[in-house]
Amino acid sequence: MKKEWAYGTGMWAWLLQRVTGILLVFYLFIHIVWAHGIRTPFDFMFVDFKTAVLILLLLVLPHALNGFRVFAIDFGIGEKIQKILFWALVLIGVLVLIWGVP
Repeated sequence: MKKEWAYGTGMWAWLLQRVTGILLVFYLFIHIVWAHGIRTPFDFMFVDFKTAVLILLLLVLPHALNGFRVFAIDFGIGEKIQKILFWALVLIGVLVLIWGVP
């Protein structure tokens, strides 16, 4: 592996995928507990429904869009296209986030 590839767009996409995945599992646990009315120390995190939706949107968007990028990589797109696709999906994610904020 070349040195310049070690810290490129792919590394940030990989890290983003892992971090959002872990946070989504954590969110899912809190959501299930919260939906069943069990009082927890995490109750401060969800002041209202809109805040919960915003947090979910902030986690699901990058995770799902990066999943589409990984899916495209599995079908063999080139390295230059991967970087362009990543930034195009970031732009799409920002636009959807702006449109979807409650």
